Amino acid sequence: MNNQTNNENLSQGTNGQPDEYSAYRDEEYERMRIEMEKRRAERRAREHRRVMKNRIIAIAILLVIIFVIVKACGGKSDNKPAADSSSQTESTKQVEAKTTTKKKTSDNSKAEETKHKIEQSNGMTFVDGILIVNKTYSLPSDYAPGVSTVAQKAFDDMAAAAAQDGITLFVNSSYRSYQDQESLYNSYAAERGTEAADEVSSRPGHSEHQTGLTFDVNTTEDSFAGTPEANWLAEHCAEYGFIIRYPDGKEDKTGYVYEPWHIRYLGKEKAQAVTKSGLCLEEYLGVTSDYKYAEDQNCSSLNTSDTQSSQADGYYQDNTNYDYQY
Repeated sequence: MNNQTNNENLSQGTNGQPDEYSAYRDEEYERMRIEMEKRRAERRAREHRRVMKNRIIAIAILLVIIFVIVKACGGKSDNKPAADSSSQTESTKQVEAKTTTKKKTSDNSKAEETKHKIEQSNGMTFVDGILIVNKTYSLPSDYAPGVSTVAQKAFDDMAAAAAQDGITLFVNSSYRSYQDQESLYNSYAAERGTEAADEVSSRPGHSEHQTGLTFDVNTTEDSFAGTPEANWLAEHCAEYGFIIRYPDGKEDKTGYVYEPWHIRYLGKEKAQAVTKSGLCLEEYLGVTSDYKYAEDQNCSSLNTSDTQSSQADGYYQDNTNYDYQY
């Protein structure tokens, strides 16, 4: 009993309160623990920096070794006899010739295996009689034909045929002026940036809507893909002179994402030929669609006062003025 009383007295101060030594000891322990954690963290950080430094040094040494090897190989090549140099040059020419041939002759593009007649009239470009408007080829800012009556009549006939099959087709968007396209594109660019805007909208002068031959059908939402209306349109539009202008899987050729609602009037014969080929219009005509070529298409590659034939590019170029009914 007396021992228990003595122990209780040891754990209390003169005022009967708990001894502060125990609290001090806990605080000291916590401080030491935190200090040890800091030291461990510092050691880990130093070790990490050391490892990274060693890796960088190793990479630098490896790059130097590669550079020395490449330099040495280049020096040996320069010291070869003249006959070897001549042989190498001839071999290089053959490789370049094969590469050029491969570029011109694509296994999946019959259009690139034949010559195409390129004609330029009043700032517009026609390939094999088809008005081409894309990221490479543009229209003048004052070109404002309105909606083509021929294309509109063809669409009306198609919509009537679709209605008999229980399918509703209507024009969501058709002719768009240069100025309207400029406003639309700028809004996309301001919202998404130029690069993203270029994937879904045309720069002014490069929009097919300015031709008056293009219609956006029903909607411009991605949800249109795979609907009965989209399927019917893809299956039957060529019968009325239209093509799906930006097919699925051809983004690298057309320059635009898949748009199942975007149709372009070519006339029945040409539309059916393009559709049957399985090619997009750029592949069928053997042309590019890239803004980096846009500045040149009206000068060095096409701007010539005389009719000329270009064997290198596989095109027949003609600057004679023509009257087209598209």
